[in-house]
Amino acid sequence: MITVAVSGINAVDNPGPGIGIIRSLKESHLNVRTIGLAYDSMEPGIYLDHLVDKSYMMPYPSGDVASFMNRIQHIHSLEKLDVIISTLDAELPVYMDIESKLLQSGINMLIPTKQMFNLRNKNKLQDLSKAINILTPQYLSCSSYEDLVKATQKIGFPCMIKGPFYEAFKANSSGEAQSYFIKLADKWGFPIIAQKFVKGQEYDVVGCGDGNGNSMGLFAIKKMTTTALGKVWNAISINNERLLQTCHRLLEHLSWRGGFEMEVLIEENTDDIYLLEINPRFPAWVYMSAACGINLPERMVCFLLDMDHETHSNYKSGKIMIRHTNEILKDISDFEQISSFGELENNKRPM
Repeated sequence: MITVAVSGINAVDNPGPGIGIIRSLKESHLNVRTIGLAYDSMEPGIYLDHLVDKSYMMPYPSGDVASFMNRIQHIHSLEKLDVIISTLDAELPVYMDIESKLLQSGINMLIPTKQMFNLRNKNKLQDLSKAINILTPQYLSCSSYEDLVKATQKIGFPCMIKGPFYEAFKANSSGEAQSYFIKLADKWGFPIIAQKFVKGQEYDVVGCGDGNGNSMGLFAIKKMTTTALGKVWNAISINNERLLQTCHRLLEHLSWRGGFEMEVLIEENTDDIYLLEINPRFPAWVYMSAACGINLPERMVCFLLDMDHETHSNYKSGKIMIRHTNEILKDISDFEQISSFGELENNKRPM
């Protein structure tokens, strides 16, 4: 039995990647016990009996690092964790600080270094895009309202206003830009990115790097519909050799370590590829890749535990992902248990 802890189990309208990762592991060839790491007692993953075997509440990563480490060690003393898969940008820097200590305790992780993490930052995309021989839309970093005004005057409208970690909005006027700027700054802090709007179709590629420039597999999609927050809702698998080769150059340039998502736009008139974002972890739609034969969470776990694993990127195009909402009913005692004691064992009992 392999025990894997996964964060980001907030399967809501702005879903985290955790449930997709856990589903991929449960449907793999591995015998896996899954541990959900939650930050809120209402995260739906806590109550998904068929996927999450046990859940634990975690202290927020913005708090004391020692408290975060102590909580992991407590969970490890009970569960004997083999692997932790971190799925949230905001917690990754903390895991980078404690990864070596976790490894000494027998807990394996495959995450980027701080240097890798910083090199793919939204305000450094210009340098990164040049290094991997593609374009990126003109952008400016804004840490004040005055910065925003200057940026939008230079870039023009429409433009994209993007948070440092998550969320992006298309602004058609200075009023809209200011509104989105305030909203994103209040939620995620600075800097806020003002980016030139480029008309075209958006594509995503998910992959996993071994830290030496090699890929454990790549999988590409074309976005069909997205939510108001920009999350993929429906998508279709595609084979685009230029896109996959761009990802290989990215992996080699950064010697990327761990899961990642490359978001790009292919311009309507020129067919040029524009780099929009590099997310330093698996995306919420990662299960689609597993369902199409590229099970990256399984490959990551096998790599970390020195088990045989595939690295090919052979999958069929034309597979459509249909995301849907659903409801589950649980007894109030489950909510009380996780809220009061910070943990909940899912024993699949009837309500």
